[in-house]
Amino acid sequence: MNIAYLISAHTDAPQLHRLISALHPDAELFIHIDKKADIAPFKALIKTPNAHFIDNRIDVRWGTMIEVEYQIALIEAAVSFPRHFDRIFFLSGMDYPLWSNDKITQWLKSMGDKEILQGINMNTPYINAQQRELYRRSRPLFRIFNNVWNQRLSILCRRMLSALGYRKRLSFTVAGKTWNLYKGAAWWCISEELATFLLQTYRQHKEIYKYFRDSFGQAETLIQTIAFNSPLWAQRCMLVEGVYPGLDALTPLHYIVYDPVIKVMTEEDLPAMMKSGKMFARKFRSGESLQDRSNETSDKVVEKINQLRK
Repeated sequence: MNIAYLISAHTDAPQLHRLISALHPDAELFIHIDKKADIAPFKALIKTPNAHFIDNRIDVRWGTMIEVEYQIALIEAAVSFPRHFDRIFFLSGMDYPLWSNDKITQWLKSMGDKEILQGINMNTPYINAQQRELYRRSRPLFRIFNNVWNQRLSILCRRMLSALGYRKRLSFTVAGKTWNLYKGAAWWCISEELATFLLQTYRQHKEIYKYFRDSFGQAETLIQTIAFNSPLWAQRCMLVEGVYPGLDALTPLHYIVYDPVIKVMTEEDLPAMMKSGKMFARKFRSGESLQDRSNETSDKVVEKINQLRK
């Protein structure tokens, strides 16, 4: 089975190195390093010929349309590579596998043509008012000045539009057809055929960018919205129906403790991680990346995971 891993990273080169060392040795790895970060430490540690640092580096601003730009850049790198991929994973540099590579391969084979992309329709009466409000508020993106002033302008405009009562719809029109907004997780595993479809559709229909450019959480909605509004691909993806179940339930591959912030995994989290049945966990931090070793690191729990993965 031919596998590609798309990996986004912005910090902790030692953690990214141990993630890559744990993945399939015959996979191709396409890596995006945030343009704000120094890429030298990453390249100094990661020298395997199957690890490809993409040249199109994006100055990432979390929670904006810019996150989608590096998603698209990584997808493009994979689908244009001279090798066909049966499966393409999207990961963070702070992830780590809980399963052995053999177990991952066998599970992927058992899934047939099922796409490991989960989503829920946000334009239904089952979605509570709080969730609807998050996605109906306009969040304009500015790229006029430096990031600090651009962010201040964005916040100011968001508050003004909200005070004026402006709200985005949870549906929009693409090529004369009504599309609903879908939400999932930014971590998924899809076929190269779906990846190509996502890329082509995004580029072909400017209405998609127009809708999402001032939306919320585009890294968790744009990919899902394209896939689930396609009659062909929607039936192969993983639709969640009913009330909004929470982001952890929309994350099929990863064990993540989201609240109140994403927790750094330590030894105390090992039982819950392994009991979860998830393929990966997030987030892990290496001791080498910290000047103050009193902060929590994941070094010991990674050692224990490696023993269990054998």
